[in-house]
Order: sequence, then C-alpha cells, then structure tokens
Amino acid sequence: MRTLEKRYALALFELTQDEEGLRTGAQRLMGDESLWQALNNPCVPREEKDKVLCRLLKGEISPDLLNFFRLLCRRERLSLLPAIEKEYHQLKLKGEGAAQALFRCARQPDPADLARIGEALQKRHGLSRVEFRVELAPELLGGFVVQLEGVTYDKSVRGLVQGLRRSLKERE
Repeated sequence: MRTLEKRYALALFELTQDEEGLRTGAQRLMGDESLWQALNNPCVPREEKDKVLCRLLKGEISPDLLNFFRLLCRRERLSLLPAIEKEYHQLKLKGEGAAQALFRCARQPDPADLARIGEALQKRHGLSRVEFRVELAPELLGGFVVQLEGVTYDKSVRGLVQGLRRSLKERE
C-alpha cells in the first residue's frame, strides 16, 4: 500500500469511526462504472464533480465523510478510494485488537474449519478476532496457506511436497 493512501485513511480514521458510511459512500460512487469513470476523468470540471457528489451523497452519509469525498475529488485523488477504504478497514481492525488474514486454498473452505483455524490464530497472535479474506488457488493442490501479520503458515499439499523435496536433496 502506498503512503498516500495510508495517510488519507489515517486522517479519516482520526476524524470518524464510521466505516459503514465510508462503505456506503464508496459503493454509491464506484457501483456505477460510467459515474466512476466520469468522477475520475480529468476533463470533467471539478465543480461539476463536486455537485454530483453533493447530490448523490448528501443525507446518505455524514457531513464529515461527504467533505472527505469532496476533498479527494478536489485534489483529483478519488481514484485512491478503493485503497483508502481497505487501509481504513485495517486501521479499524487494529484498533479492535483484530487482524485480517489471507487464506489461500484449492477449494472453498468449510466455515467450521475457518472458525477453528481462526481460534488457533487468535490464541497464537493474541488477537480478539481474525477476519479471513479467502482466495482460491488451485495450484496448492489441497490444504491451505495462511498469511497473518507477516507470518506464513503453509499447510498445503504443494508446500509439503516442496518441503519433502528439499529434505531429500539435503540428504544427498
């Protein structure tokens, strides 16, 4: 994540804890592809973009969030919104003593398995909660790989095969 997105997310996080409002506003703007392209088009005058933002979001989100979106628009940085939203979510999780883990697996995981893995990770990392972002990766063949707070847990078939290959080469 680039520093600029982090700075905007941190400033917004210090201003408001309204993640739902941020999500609502972002979805309103990014949900319509033609609207999103127009808002990010440098040929469209800023004043027009500002009017559209006010019409679309006034009453839908807090005035602080509306002003934040308008600031991004004025500075031609509205395209950073998806990354800002992700970084804001990470800040919120960190504030709650929670974290997001990347869970890569060959097929869709069973929710009960995710819950058990989450409990083990909570204990090991001292977290209140672990939120999973699941990515399907057929090349793992089976099992899973979890990345959490810079630590990787590889329990995949592919990882086991590679480990076996390394140990056999060491014995030669």
